[in-house]
Amino acid sequence: MMLKTKLLERLKQIDIKNTQEYHVALLPDFFVDHFVTLKKFDDTCSAMKEIVQQGGGNLPEIAQIIHQGGNAANTALALARLGTSAHLICRTNEFGLHLLKYFLGKEGVDLSGVKTDGKLAITTALEFGEEHTNIMLSNAGSVSDFSFELLNECDKKTIADADMACVMNWNLNKEGTTLAQKVFSFAKQHDTKTFFDTGDPSPRKEEIMSLMKNVFTSGDLDILGLNKNELFHYSKIKTSSDEDLINAARSLKQQISSRIDLHTERFACTINESCKTVQTLKISKIYRSTGAGDAWNAGDIFAELLDFNDDERLLFANAVAGYYVSSAKPVHPTVEDIIQFISNEMQD
Repeated sequence: MMLKTKLLERLKQIDIKNTQEYHVALLPDFFVDHFVTLKKFDDTCSAMKEIVQQGGGNLPEIAQIIHQGGNAANTALALARLGTSAHLICRTNEFGLHLLKYFLGKEGVDLSGVKTDGKLAITTALEFGEEHTNIMLSNAGSVSDFSFELLNECDKKTIADADMACVMNWNLNKEGTTLAQKVFSFAKQHDTKTFFDTGDPSPRKEEIMSLMKNVFTSGDLDILGLNKNELFHYSKIKTSSDEDLINAARSLKQQISSRIDLHTERFACTINESCKTVQTLKISKIYRSTGAGDAWNAGDIFAELLDFNDDERLLFANAVAGYYVSSAKPVHPTVEDIIQFISNEMQD
């Protein structure tokens, strides 16, 4: 039976009422994302240079949108849309909570773990050309120092009762290594699965060895989610072919205890005792690249909780990300959306 057909049959048997019984705790980041869609990089730079040389001015007719952002917040929203019970634990300010209620609360994300005594985190994402190559300008606000000590007893109960505890955005949190170490240790004491997505580690290259020693090899991490750039940094192998990327992931797996779930623009793979690879979808029109990894992680986590086979899980995660980047509006899919997407967009 073709993989597409197998996955469709599995998805059609899902009762969304039952998926609400799966609880995922996610921390610690929420950002306000300001997307700016621009022409090709060189063309944009030339236009800006002319404006600067004339002493300032306006670059008109630039498409822009304000949306929720942050790896944990985006993944929580995507999981809620798929039908799971998602619980966001983060720190922002009163305005941030207002925005969270607007973007996430109305979709069912539990916001009881949101603290409002901090600073708002903001990212401006400049997306260039048809490829939507992005440059992100970030102010991490209270994401930058979110520590385990900020968790109250209710937060700890949420993690203890969850089926999966996820720590995201290590790269922008100076407390990130200790936070992940303590959250995962606490979670495993309560038989909660653990998932880690560090984000781009390039700003903190000097801390990678400590991260690998204290988190990747601790035995408390179940799943490490990676993209190609992150794999380069952790494996110290820079290459481009699919075979070489898989070999780099295999090499990294030999050094760490957790399962590796790798997603790239061409394929996704999971590496544990064995390696399973599934090609990504061919999308005719891509509206965005920012947030694709968060959508993929949500699909990966959802399928993990529902005990999909590895190939089904990878195809499902690919479909969730594919739907998100190919949707004219930045809306995460429901399971029904994915059924329609697979049926209409994917060919055997």
